[in-house]
Amino acid sequence: MNQSIARMGRITSILSGILLVLAHSLNLVAGKHDSISGTFLVFVAHLLLVFAFFGLYSIQGERNGWLGLFAMIIGNVGNIIVTAIVFVEMAQASGETVDQVFTTTFTEPIYTFGPLLFVLGMILLGISMIREKVFHQISGYLLLIGTIVFAAASVSGDAQKMIELIGALFTGAGFIVSGLKSDQLNRLSESEMGKNVPL
Repeated sequence: MNQSIARMGRITSILSGILLVLAHSLNLVAGKHDSISGTFLVFVAHLLLVFAFFGLYSIQGERNGWLGLFAMIIGNVGNIIVTAIVFVEMAQASGETVDQVFTTTFTEPIYTFGPLLFVLGMILLGISMIREKVFHQISGYLLLIGTIVFAAASVSGDAQKMIELIGALFTGAGFIVSGLKSDQLNRLSESEMGKNVPL
């Protein structure tokens, strides 16, 4: 395992988890329209998730199998698209008219299917963590629950922002626990290596 990539995965996982919770808390407090600061934090969180996906994949190493590989690829492709969508939503939160950005022949399918890819990648990541047991299984369960709850928010009407915050709490906790648990795994690995050094 490349220790630099693993360290990057731990740090970005924890930071993105914290930022997701903060961002959706700010958006809930803002009322009907998302706050600029909340949307910006969502944007930064998704930028960090690109590195978190690679880092967590690296930590699982050969245990990933096809499931972990698909989770990393699909999740990252979807996440990059979601990051672009949130970038546009920042302008919308600032009062700019951006509705037409998502309705062109080329952008509408991307706007529709990009978030679905991200959701699928997150679900696969959660399942991979539960199955391979490199991370504590609670990490995978938190990511699964958070992703499903967050996806359900889009059809929850007036309660959407509250449901999004609940989803963010679970998802954020999943990423934070992943970062903390993998840090413990890394220390354990280094300790084992130290024990095996010939005297």
